[in-house]
Amino acid sequence: MKKFSNRYIFIYITVLVVLISLILGIATFWLKPFQKINQENEKKMQILKTVGYTFASKEETAKMFKQVATQIQLPTGSQFLYQVITPKQDTAFVIPLKGNGLWGAIWGYIAVADDGNHVIGAVFAHKGETPGLGAQIATDEFSAEFKGKQLFDENGNFTSIKVVKGGVLNSKIPAEHGVDAITGGTITSRGVEEMLEQSLTPYISFLKGGKNNQ
Repeated sequence: MKKFSNRYIFIYITVLVVLISLILGIATFWLKPFQKINQENEKKMQILKTVGYTFASKEETAKMFKQVATQIQLPTGSQFLYQVITPKQDTAFVIPLKGNGLWGAIWGYIAVADDGNHVIGAVFAHKGETPGLGAQIATDEFSAEFKGKQLFDENGNFTSIKVVKGGVLNSKIPAEHGVDAITGGTITSRGVEEMLEQSLTPYISFLKGGKNNQ
């Protein structure tokens, strides 16, 4: 059996590593535009889902988004949202959400009716929350809890939406201002609550304007 010198083995491994790195680099560079397109389509799908649209393909999503959604920049210049025509031909305002869960970033979108108060729908996503626990924020069941909730009380004060451990019915939080936290996902649920309050606060003035913003 032929034996190879240490020098040969070292050169062989070095060349192999360089070739693999080069191939991976080229693949990453080549795939990057496609990844960006996929991420953009995923974002559009989430935005449209908050107001009730569902699609079978990315092409349908992109086409519908172009027809019904318009990005609006707030006067501050640092925040933006989307004005979307719903399947019922109503106007909704979809606001992006960003926060932190137990293990990493969480994010989503919340759609508010043109009265600036009532929630039409919401979607949430996460980077690495615990499966079966905190990861349940990404389920339709959790998102459905937000439909019909209100962001302001009867006096016009911003309340956001509380994510209540033990359930809204077992708390002093008015039902219209709270949803049930995820069992076993306390920290992630708290992260969602904090994300909602922090992400929505910059939009309070806009939301109070309601239909005048159209």
